[in-house]
Amino acid sequence: MNDAKRPGPPDFLPLKATHFHILLSCARGPVHGYGIRREVDDRTEGAILLSAATLYETLQRLEKRGLITETDPPAEGAEEASSRWRFYRTTTLGDAVLAAEVARLESDLTAARAWLARS
Repeated sequence: MNDAKRPGPPDFLPLKATHFHILLSCARGPVHGYGIRREVDDRTEGAILLSAATLYETLQRLEKRGLITETDPPAEGAEEASSRWRFYRTTTLGDAVLAAEVARLESDLTAARAWLARS
């Protein structure tokens, strides 16, 4: 495939809030679906509640787009390793997209704060 045709981080922006929070959870290392659900709920203080259907559809979508990949469970999780849980982590592209989205959000916040300061 020609590099000119490969999507880069800007091609994925802006991210949907659910995609952003799932990527953020996967960026810390191998995490299973239930762990992602708990993290997103905790991080957003319940503002984003992922149903199982939404979570797994989004995981499939992110994996198909090359932003996350299924991976082995963490080494220290021997108990979890024997389970049927599937673990995910971000890819290099996923990390770059997440960083680009954070930069975009920071820019938006800077503009909003400047607007508020004028008021």
